Order: sequence, then structure tokens, then C-alpha cells
Amino acid sequence: MKNLLKIFSVLSLLAIVISCNESDDFTYLTPEANFSIISPSENAALLLDSENPNNNALTVVWEDNISGAESYTVELSLDEEFSQPYTLGTSSSNTLTLTVAELNAMLLEYNISALEETEVFLRIIGGESISETLKMFISSYPENNPVITNPDSTFEIVLSDITEDEVATTIEWTDPDFSENTSVAINYFIEASIAGTEFATIESLGNTGDRSLELTHGQLNASALNLGLTVDEAGSMDIRVRAALETASGTLERISEFITITVTPYETALPPTLYGVGAGMPDAGWVWDSPIEFALQGTTYSGNVNLSPDNGGNFRFFAQQDWGPDSFNYTYYQTRGYTIDENLVNANDNDNNFQFIGTAGEYFLEIDTENKTITLGPPVSGPNCEYDQLWIVGAGVPDAGWVWDSPVQLPCTGNGVYSGNVTLQNNSGIDNNFRFFAQQDWGPDSFNYPYYSDNGYTIDSNLVNANDGDSNFAFVGTTGEYFLTIDTINKTITLGAAQVNCEFDQLWLVGAGVPDAGWVWDTPVELPCIGGGVYSAEITLANDAFRFFTTNGDWTSGRNYPYYENEGYTIDANFENAGDGDNNFSFIGTPGTYTLTMDTVNKTITIQ
Repeated sequence: MKNLLKIFSVLSLLAIVISCNESDDFTYLTPEANFSIISPSENAALLLDSENPNNNALTVVWEDNISGAESYTVELSLDEEFSQPYTLGTSSSNTLTLTVAELNAMLLEYNISALEETEVFLRIIGGESISETLKMFISSYPENNPVITNPDSTFEIVLSDITEDEVATTIEWTDPDFSENTSVAINYFIEASIAGTEFATIESLGNTGDRSLELTHGQLNASALNLGLTVDEAGSMDIRVRAALETASGTLERISEFITITVTPYETALPPTLYGVGAGMPDAGWVWDSPIEFALQGTTYSGNVNLSPDNGGNFRFFAQQDWGPDSFNYTYYQTRGYTIDENLVNANDNDNNFQFIGTAGEYFLEIDTENKTITLGPPVSGPNCEYDQLWIVGAGVPDAGWVWDSPVQLPCTGNGVYSGNVTLQNNSGIDNNFRFFAQQDWGPDSFNYPYYSDNGYTIDSNLVNANDGDSNFAFVGTTGEYFLTIDTINKTITLGAAQVNCEFDQLWLVGAGVPDAGWVWDTPVELPCIGGGVYSAEITLANDAFRFFTTNGDWTSGRNYPYYENEGYTIDANFENAGDGDNNFSFIGTPGTYTLTMDTVNKTITIQ
């Protein structure tokens, strides 16, 4: 057996020698030197999504037969020269895997702006060797909330109607995960609430695509009052910024930490009547026996009055039939920017009263609180009634109640006719009584149910005798707003549907310039009539086109820019003719929420 094995070994060695001698082309192959990234591929695009933060986002695989390194570092850079490289991680193998959350946090730390596709470069370092560079595109998502930088919680302000159009404060914030010039469309909503209520009730201060929002005294005051802060008392409001943006997964919202500011709001409610007394109003004089009444209609006080320059010609307006607490002299209106008739000057007496320096006679005096004017004109021949108005108080008229703080006025609107919208209340026969008065007091003249029924009036069936101690009226209909008419000529008292003093109950806005609507009829934006030919509402506007419509859903009812221009309207400079096929309105101002007002009487379209 041993001899056989020896013979086999010799034969095998001989065969190998013979084989080698016959193979002239035999060579050893040396592997090609290579240090390169295999995955991801060149120009790959990676869009990170917050929906699945624990999923693998990026796996880097490389090949290295150069460095002989036992550990590798994976680097990221915004430029191919890797002037400021960022380390994504290290690995003892030829692969590195990062989750969505891990990679996103690194990108944000490296100041790569969220939601913007960014060109980046990858490389691997092994020992003294560096791999080939790979280019790819990547997009992160935001994780951090906006941060309010101005004002801070030490901010305090006493708001003033004298400077209502001046800036009270500017809310400013940063958005850490976005560059200053990001192309991402982010809508920021600035919200307020009563301090300490955790935003249970939210008041919008406005919205913008910028990172700052100016608030005037008037705007901040309106928000403070809407939240319930007390006039002339310091109160605290929490303010926050809510960022909303559209992503592939839907709307992403982020909310800043709030700040707390202190504001003292001012009164904006207009008294229902102004009372004039003084030597310049000889029918009144400086006593309270017969003050001159100027009733409020919309935002304007007006009435005929005898004026005289005699005895100094001075006078003053009051909110009540007494010397206090509220009176309004010449400087009150002057400091608020009113344009005052040249026949009325500052008396420069101890009270800075008005002084009439014109020709004695009867004038129509008008105080327009909206346009800030006080004018004198020829006396106006208006409706003829026994009284300029009737006054209503009682539990059945909830806006008044059984007090004289806020009686409801029923003005004379025609010869012998008193009429107006009145809210009436019927709590199943409880608290539904009321009475009419000739003055803002209990006496001497009041008019109950028997007064009218005994004088032959036909009275609406929803009004009956309360049969209480004063035989007041009792409302037995459905609680709501009605148009109440007392016709002293035809002797009727009627209730009808509440009347709106405009051509239409509302106008409708659609178009890309009104983003809450767009160019569809699913959600048109309503511009309601608020009375006196005026339409007004808060509207969000964007830099695009839109049009007014008189009928919901009817394209043929549209009224474009030339329509109002040809009608002689003065149109706010933030609007222009879009110059498109329909000559729509185009909003060219700063996108945001404004109060849009169309005054069909004075023919103006304004925003503020």
C-alpha cells in the first residue's frame, strides 16, 4: 500500500510539472484599486416624512480595497470641496444606516432648511484614504416650533383712540428650521387669549406669510375688547404664533410658546344719543332742562339745531343728560383727527368748548365718527312726528331691560311713523313686558298697551296686554329680531321681518385672491350688509384676483373692477384692475386678514 501511494505522488507531481510547462499564458490577477460609494446612487433624491420617524431613511454602502481601515466615517457637505463637512456617523463595516428621525435631526442641525430640496455630497473616510464623492438631493421636515422674539412678557401699553391708526406693537418671530428666504409657503396665525386660560377662547390678531405682524392701537384694542378685557383697566393677554403648511401628508401645524402682554383698552361703543348744551345752542343754554338731542344712526350723529355766536357762542356735547361722566369738547375731536367745520372753533375757555362763530340760525349738524368729520349745513326737512323718537325699556326688550342705561330707540322715520329693528324676548310669558316712553326717563310721558288700544290702534297679535301693575306690552311671539312700526296716522302697531338697508342682504366674493373661497362656489366668502348701504366683514386676502357677486352660485351676477370704477367709487390703493379676461379685482397689498368695507352711499371700497 505504501509503495502504491509513493508511485501516485510521483505521478501527480510529474503531471503538475508537465502541465505548467505546457501553459505559457498563466498569470496571477490583482484586484482593481477602488474606494467608492455603492448606495445610494448618484443624483438620488430623498424626501423625509415625519409620518414614520423610525423607518430607515438612508443606508450608505461602500466598497474599499485601498485603505485597509478598520473604521469608517461618513461625511455630508453642502459643497463638493467639503469646506464644512458634517459627520453622519461612523461604522466598523462598509455600511451605515440612519432612521428618518436620526437623519432629519442631523440635517436640521447642519442648518439645511426644511422642506427644500437641497443638493448635498457624501464621502467616506477610511484611515488616510477618502472615497469618491457622491451627489444626491435631500429634503428634511420641520421639528421645531416658531419662537416669538418681540415683544416679551414685560410689554405693557395703554391703548388710545387718539392714535388708533398708529402701531402699538409689532409681533416678531423666528422659525428655526427654515431659512429667512425660504421658498416654502407658510401661513402664520397670530392668536390671543385671556392670560392663563390655555387658549380656551382664541381671538385672531391676523395672519401673514411673513415673520412679523404690526398691530395698531385700534386693532389690538378691538381684540382686547372681544376677549372681554375691561375698558380703562390693565388686563393680560397671552399671545402665540401658529404655523400651518401643507405637506404630502397633510397640514402640518406647529405652535410657539406664548408670551403674556398687558394692555389697557379704551371704549369704542358709541352712546345712542349725544346731548348738546351751551350758550351757542340757545334752545338749550347751560342747563339740563332742554338739551339738544343728536341721535346715532349707524356711525353718525345728526340733527337740526339753532346756533348763535351770542354770549360767547360756546357749547359742548355729553353722553348723558348730566355734566358727567362723559363729555366731548373741541379738543376731544381735534386730537382724534376730525375735520371740523370752519364755523366751529376752540372757545379756549376753561373747558375747551366748541365756539360757534357763524351767522345765527338753524343748521343741520352732523358728527360722522367713521369719516371723522363735523359739518354744518342747511337744516334738513325730515319726517314729522310728535317726538323725534320713542324710547323702549323692559325685560321683553333684552337690549334695554328695565333700566335707563341702554334704552332702545325707535326713531321717527316718516310722517307720524316710528320704526326700527328691535330684538324682542319671550321666555314663556316671563320677562316679556316693555313700554314706550317719550323721554329717556320714567316720566312724564309713557305709553302702555291700553294707551294705544283705547285710542283705536290695531295692534299685532304677538303683542298683548301684560296685565301687570302698569299694563305694559307683553311679547308672546318667537324670540328674535323684528321690524317694529308704530303708525300714528293709520293707528297701527305691526311687527315684520327685520330690515336690512342695502340692495342685497350680502355680497359674495370668490377668486384666488380670497383664498378661503377660491374660484369655486363651495365656500364663497360672505360680505354682509351691516346697514345704511354698507357691506363689511373680515376677509383674508392674497395677492391674486377675485370678484364680487350679488347672487351665490351665479357667475352672471359678478361685479368686477370696472363696474365700481364706472360707478364713481373710490377704491383702496391695495386693489387694482387685474387686467385679465374678466377685469377682476387684484389685491396687491400685504397678504393677510383685513376688514373690507364697501360703502354704497359714499361710494368707497376700503380695507383696514
